[in-house]
Amino acid sequence: MPPSRIVLIAATLVWFASAVPVKAAMIADPSPEIKRLMAAAKEKGERELDLVWSGTSLGGSEGARKFETLFNRMYGLNAKFNFTPGPSMTDTAGRVTQEVAAGRTASTDILMGTESHYGDLVKRTVLEEYDYSRLSPRIQKKFVAPKNIGTEFYTIISGITYNTNFVPANEVPKKLEDVLNPKWKGKIASTTNAAIFDRVAMRPDWGVERMKAFITRLAAQVGGLIRASENERVISGEFIMLVMDGGGHQVRKQQLKGAPVGHVIPEDAGNISFGYMGVPRTSAHPNLAKLFINMVMSEEGQKVVFETHFADHHELPASQSAAALAELTAKKAKMLRVDIDFVMKHPEMGKLSDEFRNILRGQQGG
Repeated sequence: MPPSRIVLIAATLVWFASAVPVKAAMIADPSPEIKRLMAAAKEKGERELDLVWSGTSLGGSEGARKFETLFNRMYGLNAKFNFTPGPSMTDTAGRVTQEVAAGRTASTDILMGTESHYGDLVKRTVLEEYDYSRLSPRIQKKFVAPKNIGTEFYTIISGITYNTNFVPANEVPKKLEDVLNPKWKGKIASTTNAAIFDRVAMRPDWGVERMKAFITRLAAQVGGLIRASENERVISGEFIMLVMDGGGHQVRKQQLKGAPVGHVIPEDAGNISFGYMGVPRTSAHPNLAKLFINMVMSEEGQKVVFETHFADHHELPASQSAAALAELTAKKAKMLRVDIDFVMKHPEMGKLSDEFRNILRGQQGG
């Protein structure tokens, strides 16, 4: 037998040694596309995934282990996940952009970001163009980002975070302007970057001028500006409300710890946005990365997303976060869907956000 043939057989045996399952795969009859990706991963010798995102996202390293277990059980593999806690989504996207531009292997096989990050990436050649709806019927076409650079995988539902010890149930704001009640003056916080207000301004029932007038009044009402993730300052009672917050998933995490914190979606300010996943063009393991995304969008994968991030995609069957919208839906309150297409159609939101931030900061002494 030629030496080259021996080397090929040896390499194949090494791949199978690491990929042959201990248990049968959960997917008894994988689709043609899943079979193609598994075959391609085998051919390329892909046996691991490099993952970089914030240690507070998707459960950090513990969450990565849970995804690894499900991944291997789902596909009947024994792949290794190399998780490295990284910086913010913005900084990670910038780093991957530089790596791809330089032709270097991307530091992460999966790039996670929101519609704002992905809105910028649509204009660049950073992420591989791949129709993620080919993976599963669960991935609807409307979930897939423009130019097929990624797919939505969880929903962000912004609202007002409040301390349940100081805000009685009958006084929880129903509409956004309820926070202007004089009794709350100096006791509520808003965010340093005027988060979410630019989106609410896009609602037909608000508009830019009305929102600008509201924020001017809000600026005189708030006692301080904090980051959207600083729920601890509401839990401690330093502030009794945060208007608006970074999403109900952050509150659910604190509630499980017994914290006196609640979350409400104002009837006139409801908006939903999304977290996205895509594969960098210079990914070291692009086939396993796509299989990872398919796993995340499966019913079992969404359970792990909710378990680790306290959010899932509200439009997928068996969603656990969909209940947060049930009451508003019953009242026929409309939610503004802020996805990548929306962000790209409204580039003025960036300028509005700066303007609103300056109004808030002006009243706070800079």
